[in-house]
Amino acid sequence: MKQIARNSKGVAVAALVGAAAFSVAVAMGPIAGPATAPMSGRPVPPESCMSCERTADWRSCHQTALSLAMEREWPRAIAVEESVHRMQPRNAEVAAVLARMYQEGTRNTVRAFELYHEALGISSGYPPALLGLGTMMQDLGSLDVAARYFERGARERPDEPQFKVRLAEVLVKAGRDEEARPIVREIVERWPDSREAESARRLVPATALARP
Repeated sequence: MKQIARNSKGVAVAALVGAAAFSVAVAMGPIAGPATAPMSGRPVPPESCMSCERTADWRSCHQTALSLAMEREWPRAIAVEESVHRMQPRNAEVAAVLARMYQEGTRNTVRAFELYHEALGISSGYPPALLGLGTMMQDLGSLDVAARYFERGARERPDEPQFKVRLAEVLVKAGRDEEARPIVREIVERWPDSREAESARRLVPATALARP
């Protein structure tokens, strides 16, 4: 049972960092990012992360912030991850995770936007940042802007269907069905048994898919 609990906790952490259903191994998982050291820290008391940042283990503090976010203790999670961000100012993963905490926990879109772009400045085309920005713009109703982020993500990760299905989704919502159709067809043909293919089929009627 303890092993099951640990596995469930790991999945929840990946979901937090991963934004929607994007592959953890590819982009949004807690170990993802540019050339960062492997994540090996274990959660520590939050206070220890904020009391002395110079001696704190940033990886352990990062895990602490993720654990707090899993419990939806957003203010504490953000406070700890802000400490981690100060310890690791050039870490795209940390910036993107903190952005997602602001996006999901406090709806502070200004800070989230700033941090996602900071992550992109550190690691150009960083998928978690592109997915987070696209999702945020979609939620705000800026469908054309969201489409541009998802389109860039699809270029960065052409062998992953997640960005493609999100792009098709916003195109359909924006009334741009003609542009969405070839993307939907590609998803269904390349990844027929995937969750993304299932979502894609719901976007465009089967009769439309059949048209060239």
